[in-house]
Amino acid sequence: MKKGTIKEIGPQAIDSQERMIIFFGEEATDTLREYSVIQTIPDSQALVVKKEDQITFGDQTYQVQYVGTVANQILQTIQHVTFVFDEVPAEEPLSSAIYLTPTVLPNLEVGMQVTYN
Repeated sequence: MKKGTIKEIGPQAIDSQERMIIFFGEEATDTLREYSVIQTIPDSQALVVKKEDQITFGDQTYQVQYVGTVANQILQTIQHVTFVFDEVPAEEPLSSAIYLTPTVLPNLEVGMQVTYN
């Protein structure tokens, strides 16, 4: 189990019409910060997310339905991942994404813990 902390939520990061939220580590550019949630994960190099794992945002728990082909690699290196709260498409799911259920966006706050297990 790994825990991260939400450090910042960009003004354009959450859109109720979009069923995805983009996370980046603290080295994200100003442009990326506008559209992202900034997180810190100590020892992120050891983080591996698998199908059927759980990710908890504060006290809101989600089941991992799919992990994109490069999602773990970029999560480990730059703490970037796109969380998608929608069905996994039959063709061409996002390679940088982790698809989660339920398909409702979590309520996020600065300082909130994100638990990967």
